[in-house]
Amino acid sequence: MSRLITAILGGFLLPAAVWGDGKNQCIVCHATLGPKHPAVIRSFQQDIHNHKGLSCHSCHGGDPKAADMAEAMSAATGFVGVPKPSEVPAFCGKCHSQVGFMKHFNPSLAVDQEQKYWTSRHGAQLKAGDAKVATCSSCHTAHSILPPNDPRSTVFAKNVPATCGACHSDAKRMKSYRLPTDQVAKYSRGVHGHALLEKDDMAAPACNDCHGNHGAMPPGVEDIAMTCGQCHAANMEQFAKSPMAAGWRNKRVHTCAACHNHHDIAHPDAAMFDRERGVCRKCHRPQDPGARVAEKMGNLLNRLDAGYKEAAAGLKIAEEKGMDVAAGVDALREAKQASLMARTAVHSFQVSAVQEKAATGLAAARKAAELARQAVKEFNWRRIGLGVATLLITFLVAVLYLKIRDLES
Repeated sequence: MSRLITAILGGFLLPAAVWGDGKNQCIVCHATLGPKHPAVIRSFQQDIHNHKGLSCHSCHGGDPKAADMAEAMSAATGFVGVPKPSEVPAFCGKCHSQVGFMKHFNPSLAVDQEQKYWTSRHGAQLKAGDAKVATCSSCHTAHSILPPNDPRSTVFAKNVPATCGACHSDAKRMKSYRLPTDQVAKYSRGVHGHALLEKDDMAAPACNDCHGNHGAMPPGVEDIAMTCGQCHAANMEQFAKSPMAAGWRNKRVHTCAACHNHHDIAHPDAAMFDRERGVCRKCHRPQDPGARVAEKMGNLLNRLDAGYKEAAAGLKIAEEKGMDVAAGVDALREAKQASLMARTAVHSFQVSAVQEKAATGLAAARKAAELARQAVKEFNWRRIGLGVATLLITFLVAVLYLKIRDLES
């Protein structure tokens, strides 16, 4: 019976390269231990370790050829059972921290994951005796580890929020840490979550892009601008030169998050500068100089948005009529680029900087709108010309018809 189980599992579930001649006693035994064990065996079929030629004993030690349980799982064979949470980082690190060993499988793979883990908030808590915190298997799973670029992987970019949320959205689990549990929900509603989860934009950041992977820590006051600046470099540069930077730094204000929030980052628009309801209202009264600066910048962005929308609508009409609008589309792209630059210039908190970019964008938008109007006008003239030509041809045909009848009579 054991040979039949071995043959079935070795032949259909797992590659022969791993199980060799089908006499892996780990499989033979665990396949008979209940519903969970065969499921683990099946899940390991897709595991990256399996595909690299590693097997049960590669991690857990023991002798996979010994049929006797005591012999197969003896201390002399280096057997390690289920590791305790405090043992997991070293358990994985015995391979993943070895440069020579890992180079054999993937020379580009980092070998400092374990070292980074101990610097993380998770690692610090685990070292202090907290067994509830996340370890390697909490994020990567134990026996169904897939490459991070595999859409089925728990650490595939689009799956990362759910992986982190398995713990951080659990109110019972987070209660003792006094941490909020709405981060994933907020992220999903935010501009980054919308881009990643709904638009499948893999360039959009997930939890680990801001907090780190193995060395995960919440960004501090002094770190958050640099964290956001990894993607939004121009915004960070503009803000660093602004009159706000020094004051906020002295008051230890979370620069980017003060206006854009943390996880529920909304799409930036001119409404942010509304004198009564905008984000500047958090600190400024409606009549403050800062509020007036914000209102002026908001008005510039509103005008630019209105000009862009008008031009885009005009070009769409002209295109639907079959007209060539390539020059107009180029001008509209220029307006779009200027709009992005104007929004970046907002971080300088200088009206003149925003006005300069907005003026460029408005000029491009007006050019695009004018080209659209000319295209529609040309289309209308063509219709008039076609109508006149049709009438003329019809008249000539009628005259010719009458002439032929006259000749025949």
